[in-house]
Amino acid sequence: MSELALRSPSMSLGNSFSIAAGVVLVGVCGAWLYLKQSTEPAVASLPKIPSYSMPTVQESHETNWLERAEQAFMAGRIVQPEGDSALYFYDKTLQRDPQNAAARQGVERVLGFLINGAESALLKSDWVAASELAEQALQIQPGNVAAKALQSRVFHHQKVVKLADTAVAQIATGNLTKPKGNNALDTYREMLSMDPGNAVALQGIDTVAQRLATLAQTEAFAENHAKAKELIALAKEIAPDTPGIAQTEKLTLQWSDMVKDQAVKEDLLAAAQSMQEGHLVGQMSPNGVGALEHYRSVLTKDPQSKAAESGIQLVISGLIERAWLQSTGDNLVEAEETVTWAVEAGAAEDQLADINSELAFLHKLKRARSGLFDEMVGIKDLQAKRTTAPVLPKGVNTGWVEVLFTVNEEGSVEDVVVVDSSANILHDPAVTAVSRWRFEPYLELGRALPVRSGVRFSFQS
Repeated sequence: MSELALRSPSMSLGNSFSIAAGVVLVGVCGAWLYLKQSTEPAVASLPKIPSYSMPTVQESHETNWLERAEQAFMAGRIVQPEGDSALYFYDKTLQRDPQNAAARQGVERVLGFLINGAESALLKSDWVAASELAEQALQIQPGNVAAKALQSRVFHHQKVVKLADTAVAQIATGNLTKPKGNNALDTYREMLSMDPGNAVALQGIDTVAQRLATLAQTEAFAENHAKAKELIALAKEIAPDTPGIAQTEKLTLQWSDMVKDQAVKEDLLAAAQSMQEGHLVGQMSPNGVGALEHYRSVLTKDPQSKAAESGIQLVISGLIERAWLQSTGDNLVEAEETVTWAVEAGAAEDQLADINSELAFLHKLKRARSGLFDEMVGIKDLQAKRTTAPVLPKGVNTGWVEVLFTVNEEGSVEDVVVVDSSANILHDPAVTAVSRWRFEPYLELGRALPVRSGVRFSFQS
């Protein structure tokens, strides 16, 4: 074998591979050029592949935001919790579509819920809750007129209540008409300037007049007739129609002629002092002896005493006025106890008719606000402002469902429950529909009272 043959096996093999690779490359290129020229028109004629935009997980949620808002609203998640409330889902919808009518109506519905809640809280004297609800409404819509008005009313109510407490303290310390700027009369009149017709203030002014008349008696018993006349004149100027003042004036002016017995005089003086201190009956006095007991002591000594008889009527009037003040402060137990004392003092049925009627109403109102109702009010006895029929699910054409609900003091519907039905699938549509109903407030004694009512829906194809 030649030297060339001995030295070139690997070299020959490499050359062979190189030649083969070149041949393959040339073949591939040639085939590509051929195919490009021969098949390009056919490829171009194939239909274009459609382009689908697959929704992301977030976009899928967005399509259900309005539905989720409705579910949250019906579940009572109106503005809380964050991220799972009706307001949150309405806002998310509006961020994507600012003109979405359903979402905008939803926000208005949330505002209505908050404002109605604040109104209800005001009626219950829950100033904190009313203020918070109004503030939430203003955070949603800063220029909301109703919410601003509510905040103003909350402020006024709080101030009126504070003034009432101040006036009671002023009466307790004897600051009836003096000193200027720090007396019960001025305080009650300030209350009326803020809330005309305020029952507490009106009763308070009568109380001031009664106290002045009582002071006049005390002065007359002490033979200070000029001072007695001055106090009677002031009482008549403040509240000329206050019960007992005219009789007190007569007794005061005729005191010297009517009272001759020193023991009787001392009893009457003690009675007047007890009246001045607010100890109308023994239960209100530290020593168990009040004005009533002193006047009765006079009658044991002088059964014909006009001063004692008039004094007992003053005690009765004072007790009734006290019961009114307690009732307006929601102290119903204390008010009823005071009425009992008035009965024991000899109050007539006609004297107690108004306060008893008031206490009965306030008890009924308190029970209704806590969800306890003495009776059902028929749907025909309610004046509807807005009603909508249930929207039945697809494929459902027949059936029936009975629903109970409460109409609150503003006429809104709450606490909707299904009590019976032909099928569970009818529950949600019925509850949703009735929850949107609105009525004129139900009135008793001219004032709004929450009531429980019900309705039966019957569906026929």
